Amino acid sequence: MVLEHNPGFQDNRSYIAASYIKFLEGAGARVIPIMINRTDDYYEHIASHVNGILLPGGNTYFDAPGGYAEAGQKLYKLAMQMNQGGDFFPMLGICLGFELLTYLASNNVEHRARCYSYNETLPLEFKRGSFNTRLFGNAPADIIGILARENVTPNFHRYCLTQKNMTQLNLTYDWRFMTTNEDSDGLQYISTLEHAKYPLYGLQFHPEKNIYEWREDRAHNHSADAIRISQYFANFFVNEARKSEHKFHDDSEERRHLIYNYPVTYTGDLTVFQQCYRFDT
Repeated sequence: MVLEHNPGFQDNRSYIAASYIKFLEGAGARVIPIMINRTDDYYEHIASHVNGILLPGGNTYFDAPGGYAEAGQKLYKLAMQMNQGGDFFPMLGICLGFELLTYLASNNVEHRARCYSYNETLPLEFKRGSFNTRLFGNAPADIIGILARENVTPNFHRYCLTQKNMTQLNLTYDWRFMTTNEDSDGLQYISTLEHAKYPLYGLQFHPEKNIYEWREDRAHNHSADAIRISQYFANFFVNEARKSEHKFHDDSEERRHLIYNYPVTYTGDLTVFQQCYRFDT
């Protein structure tokens, strides 16, 4: 999981919200934080030993040197090379990570539209062919029903990817989108997508927030149905990661990298996250 830049802390340069860690752990995965501002050799080593990568949401610029997007670019390139060579390796982008995937797929062309879908939970509008995709093709009927009818996807974004953007940059050949939503001004945007050939997925919304974030002034749906759909996406991605054959050959090295080596801090009074892991990198 790639770290993000500092959200306002005074003493650390990067962080990861604990909700993303719990999101994966709740589906049976163990998590390794992937540091920013590291060498190509570091990213190659990590990618060849983990079973998948999650690009979390956040608030940073894609052109910031040495940060989240630069690390994401290196990892995206490695993931594509692995999958093209027959080495199954999944990636999941959430919110900013979703946007980063398409930014990298378009060779770093800024194509996002300004929009406002912030602090609201929404149902998904499924497009024709959605149920022939990997992300939704084997989803239980009741999960699809919840997603289509109930306000269960938390949205916190001010940029959107539209079908027009996808078409203009010739992304519709390699990527397919399954659902859309509308922002507060009626702009239709893409809310889920996947690569046509490889196990790369994007969610514009935040499934982890339903389960693990508790700010009362934020649109977090903690209903039983909302929890079920969040767990569906976690289970789906971790099941994809189980298909990867990557592993550490040295148990002691594996233990050194795990998130368990880092303390988690209560940050609910400082940020929108209940807990964060904070790093000096």
